[in-house]
Amino acid sequence: MQLISIFSLSLNNKRLWLTSILVLAIAVVFWAGSRYPNLSEKATMGGYAQVESPLSFDSVLDIQAGDPAYKEVLFTLVNWAVENRKGMVFGLCLGAALLSLINLLRRRGSNNGWLNALIGMGSGSALGVCVNCAAPVAKGMHSAGARLETTLAAMFSSPTLNVIVLTMVFSIFPLYLALIKVGLTLLFILVVIPLLSRTLFSQVRAGTYLDMACTVEGTARIPSESWGRALLGVIAEFGKSLWYLIKTTVPLMILAGLLGAALVTFLPLDSLLLLEIGLLGALIVTLVGLFLPLPIALDVVIAASLLSAGLPVFYVSILLLVLGTFSIYPFMIVWQSMSRTVAVALSLALVVLAIAGGYLADYQYEQQLKALYEFTVE
Repeated sequence: MQLISIFSLSLNNKRLWLTSILVLAIAVVFWAGSRYPNLSEKATMGGYAQVESPLSFDSVLDIQAGDPAYKEVLFTLVNWAVENRKGMVFGLCLGAALLSLINLLRRRGSNNGWLNALIGMGSGSALGVCVNCAAPVAKGMHSAGARLETTLAAMFSSPTLNVIVLTMVFSIFPLYLALIKVGLTLLFILVVIPLLSRTLFSQVRAGTYLDMACTVEGTARIPSESWGRALLGVIAEFGKSLWYLIKTTVPLMILAGLLGAALVTFLPLDSLLLLEIGLLGALIVTLVGLFLPLPIALDVVIAASLLSAGLPVFYVSILLLVLGTFSIYPFMIVWQSMSRTVAVALSLALVVLAIAGGYLADYQYEQQLKALYEFTVE
């Protein structure tokens, strides 16, 4: 009887229906008008996609040889912002809509952390945005009380398990590199995140609203109101949620872009070619990859370019896992909205997985060279 009562309440909750339509409309407009056509174009170019700026595919401000460092940083920041503007707007709008929607739900997840991670991975892989654009979405979900496993899985799967990005990975790189990247990504999302959520993140996992001011009092208990009043309520709640995300994420967004621009200016990615294979080099490459706030699919293109330029497979495997999976921007968002324990632990887990993947890739590469040599001798 209780289940029937909740179901009946959901059917009569006009705000729930209207907010669901809003979420769907935002997603469809972005996917059909921008994201998937753009990703399909990048997939067609594959590893030959043109990169005109260190943090973006295209550039509106050209950086010339001999430009002073401050000019390179500012131009790179502008190019990065222009490249990410559509995805960031989508992330803010969808995050605000999900914040409004989840506030209306009585049940916000399962007690099974593995199931929550699986649900988050399924929804995140369809988003098709970079981890930077997915960060405001994750913040909105977490602020509304979504399960931590679902929130984190959605954020990490969006840039890594999108079908078009996966197609690029398997078409550009050797099969063993692609399998290591996908296998470690799945391990991180479906195993590491639920385990950490049950242990280190248990206190965060028990929390719900981080900003009670952005919730609408009693929306889940308003089954009887006119459609007009419900629409006004949805608009008001969406506006509050959007402003909440803008004021708490946009300043960090600008700071992350500035820091990323400074890093690629003073430490060009080509300099990684000078590193010798070793644990110290692996740590440097991993930290650089985790820091850079790259747009979606640029991580694949950069890794492919560095592989062609002669970067050892050991380091290419590391970059293929960490580039685009995390960056300084979602790190700051997670630190701010969840806890520093979550932000640091996720980073350390990715460092360990990436370096392990590097050694595994290097071993597989050596085995293939050995097999090729024996075949040639015979």
